[in-house]
Amino acid sequence: MKFDFRIPQKKDSLDIATWKYDDIYSFYSNDKTEEKREWALNIHTEEDAYVIYNEDNALIGHCSFDNEDGEMILGLQMKPEFTGQRMGRQFVEAILTFGKNKYNYDHISLYVAKFNKRAIKVYQELGFKTIDEFTWDIYDEDVEFIVMEKQY
Repeated sequence: MKFDFRIPQKKDSLDIATWKYDDIYSFYSNDKTEEKREWALNIHTEEDAYVIYNEDNALIGHCSFDNEDGEMILGLQMKPEFTGQRMGRQFVEAILTFGKNKYNYDHISLYVAKFNKRAIKVYQELGFKTIDEFTWDIYDEDVEFIVMEKQY
């Protein structure tokens, strides 16, 4: 599958703001809170954020690369209708390749909810290792997260 990384436009943000996930993954829905909805509606204004289109010119996800005190942190989200279709590895691999070429980092980390076994498996297959765990108060509930890192 071919992935095309683009600078987000307002129309992309409007689409991303509508993304809703099923079951336990509803935690990631972009309308979960007003704050999250506002974030999604403004992705096109964020620095180092990209939208990802497939070869059919369909928006399939977005990602961001945040440099926090020399630590490159990856954020990513796949459009709900594309999740669970065994394309996660290709999707994340393409993001990592794009990011490495653009930012030339020697390691990158990400945060993933501990319940998200599908994503954790993909990250492990791509060489990420768990380096920390913590609990974060999100949406008035304590959510366990794993910090994973990939070295190059």
